[in-house]
Amino acid sequence: MSRYYRILYAVGFTPWEADSENAAPEFRTLIDRVEGGLERPFGAALDLGCGRGRWSLELAERGWDVTGIDVVPKAVLDARRRAEEAGVAARFVEGSVTALGNADLGTGYRLVVDVECFNHLSDEDRAAVGSGVDAVAEPDAEIVLLVWSRARRGPFPPGATREDVAAAFPGWRIVDELAYQARLPLPLRGINPRWYRLARA
Repeated sequence: MSRYYRILYAVGFTPWEADSENAAPEFRTLIDRVEGGLERPFGAALDLGCGRGRWSLELAERGWDVTGIDVVPKAVLDARRRAEEAGVAARFVEGSVTALGNADLGTGYRLVVDVECFNHLSDEDRAAVGSGVDAVAEPDAEIVLLVWSRARRGPFPPGATREDVAAAFPGWRIVDELAYQARLPLPLRGINPRWYRLARA
């Protein structure tokens, strides 16, 4: 899968970024709820599969100390460039979300976000992500993630169910669930994306 994304970034074909503004309202709603119980500075946030840093930069602008991780070197370089151009302090690390312990991320994260990266992973890889997040997250941390409904889609992401999310993060509970409200292009209308917010059990 990482090779697939390396090719897409190399040729500049990143359609998931074009939809980011559609995803923004629900993302902001859930982040508002996370921040509702916190005082500034909010603390450390980890962006899994950060790509070129779209969500990392938004979190940094809101007052989070953000680290983004992605397996694609070009995406990480582009994210660093975008942060510099925007004058935003955010750290971007090249590494796999399935091996967070090997990426020198440190610990103490109060927020973990995953906007569609979870979709692309096998059940085994999702379990590895869950274990990695457990190791780096604070006891009062929360997770916000966006996933497609589960289905066979050939080369496209298989998506995930609510049960898949719960299985990957057994030490957490789902405290919020929001449907994706924006109108999707016709080929994507069957993916039924949903947002989940989790807190440590």
